[in-house]
Amino acid sequence: MKLSQSVDFTQTNIFPAVSGAVITLSDDAGHSETLSETSVAGQYQGRTVLGQPGRRYTLRVQAGGQSYVAASTLPAPVVPLTGLHAQKSNSGNNIQLVPEYQDPAGVPNFYLFRQYRNGLLNPAIFLQDDEFTDGKANIRALGGGGRGNSGGGSGTDVNKLATGDSVRVEMQNIDSTAYGYFRTLNLLLQNNPLLSTTPANPRTNFSGGAQGYFSAHSRRQRTLIVPTL
Repeated sequence: MKLSQSVDFTQTNIFPAVSGAVITLSDDAGHSETLSETSVAGQYQGRTVLGQPGRRYTLRVQAGGQSYVAASTLPAPVVPLTGLHAQKSNSGNNIQLVPEYQDPAGVPNFYLFRQYRNGLLNPAIFLQDDEFTDGKANIRALGGGGRGNSGGGSGTDVNKLATGDSVRVEMQNIDSTAYGYFRTLNLLLQNNPLLSTTPANPRTNFSGGAQGYFSAHSRRQRTLIVPTL
């Protein structure tokens, strides 16, 4: 995990790393460990508490005389990313990626996608949920817009896909609290597209006034060479 200090809205978007914090990770089965700080200031890593679908994990942070706590459940069942294909957008000539997965029926599911073009991360936040697609195979493209498929692709040339590009999509099965963080962050960024920081804060799952999020999730990825469409 990465731990840093917040800054005022009027300051530059540089967040000082927090070293020397005491961070513990535990699960609802009685396992616990203290995370070790890596050689990179403000980055902490655990080794013994492993992710298991259905388990609830709690992260406790003690830093600067304050305590912050967040909890997250690793979704069960974990949804496999079975395929990935490209298609033309409904309007214009943009190319969009369509992650292929089967949504489990009968339980709410939330998904976060990150898209890399030729090794570079698209800063757009791609979200999908199953409010209207429970139990169905996904047919929605990343950046398609609309309820349940928030986030659209960035319009800059560096993020536009073209034939021959090497693309990688990472799929995270997240819980509702992490989804709430990214959904509100998305709304804030869309309302302030020219700003690197936002005048309001996204909904966090941390107590104690901390910003950010804690997410227990599975991670799947697929790669693709964009074909001629």
